[in-house]
Amino acid sequence: MAGGNKLVSIVIPTFNRIELLELTLLSLYKQSVPSNRFEVIVVDDCSTDKTLKVLSKMRPPFKLKVLHNESNRGAAYSRNRGVMASKGEIIIFLDEMIVDKDFVRGHLNYHEKEKMVVTTTFSGRYIYTHCYLDFARCQQKECKKISKKMHSSKHKSLKEEKKISGSEGKDKHKIYKKEVLRLISPKQAINHSVLQFGLKAEQLSKIYHALQDAYGLYLERMAAPWFMFVTNGISVPREMLNEVGLFDEKFKGAWLEDWELGYRLYKAGATFYNADDIVCCHQNHPIGTNKNLRMENYLYFSKKFPEVEVLLVAALTIEPFKWSIERWGKIVTSFKEMEKTHGILYPEFIIAFRDLAETLRWHVERILSNLDLPLLSSSEIGFDRWQAAFAEKVKEQLEQLEKESLGSGHYNELVRGFKDLLCLPVNKDH
Repeated sequence: MAGGNKLVSIVIPTFNRIELLELTLLSLYKQSVPSNRFEVIVVDDCSTDKTLKVLSKMRPPFKLKVLHNESNRGAAYSRNRGVMASKGEIIIFLDEMIVDKDFVRGHLNYHEKEKMVVTTTFSGRYIYTHCYLDFARCQQKECKKISKKMHSSKHKSLKEEKKISGSEGKDKHKIYKKEVLRLISPKQAINHSVLQFGLKAEQLSKIYHALQDAYGLYLERMAAPWFMFVTNGISVPREMLNEVGLFDEKFKGAWLEDWELGYRLYKAGATFYNADDIVCCHQNHPIGTNKNLRMENYLYFSKKFPEVEVLLVAALTIEPFKWSIERWGKIVTSFKEMEKTHGILYPEFIIAFRDLAETLRWHVERILSNLDLPLLSSSEIGFDRWQAAFAEKVKEQLEQLEKESLGSGHYNELVRGFKDLLCLPVNKDH
């Protein structure tokens, strides 16, 4: 039996996405493990759509608990409330995804083998189950293409999908919101036939496998494998959560609260693994970005844990850096390795790199306050931020690293990253 006799609790926070949530729950109806092996806890974060009404009419074969927040409290609070109301030894954090029949069994199988954090995010699977009028242009184009494929497979055309059905098992489609059109029937989610129309973001998978090649199957040699802790299909033993604590509720909305918990799990010795064999497809929806909220959450995270790998998280999204996760991972891992094994050879470079990472956080603070300064025109000018004698030693050590990288390539990304950061404005108050 998969996972021994362990009970799984699936925790799903939701806010105004009933059209997606319903399909997520329907895809859990016919799991390959008995329905008494898992429970589902949905935490409604004060939705204003038909979430509670629709959930009240569902009759799933598994135990479903629905909790309602009286005010909008955010993803961290909602997930924590779900965990505290759960009974399982294994907790799966799930967002509005479509899963296959072996989703629960797959997670249980991994937790039978060893104590670990199991994610599915970096398999890069996604699917279009709805068309939204406010899709980004690239999403509109892709959605149109996949809807034609559905139609060519003898599925109903979009024009025929406007009839509302009250039964979750019938092959007629529901429309809960204006300007949102469902592409599939509830039955296709229940029997998982919709998964034939799933797509794959190859870049995500490519990044993950490149990091595996560099740092091992479990990224055990990487300084920041906690980036894998993304809550759309990730499982973790309850005892590990008990050890490090739940999500930090001071994070606003849904941004970096999952990485922060992943960081604490990593510091406590957790092993991370992306299970390509567990099918979990993200239902594409319009992408909203609150840049200020993201910057505020980054500042909170980086002040709570002012380590280089956390400070440099901003380089993933802030212009003009926009580092890839692969590049960020290689930069912070190379820096940590240098600090540990070659600290005596590059002391000034290490100090300077840390200083630049802290300057990045200061730069984000300035952007958030609308007081940001322009970036320097060249990395060479960036050395002027330090006293002449110190700057000269940093230059010498940088040149030595460049020479070493010509042969081995070991510090290539670290050198490039350092030069990127040199273009940050000078913090005269530092």
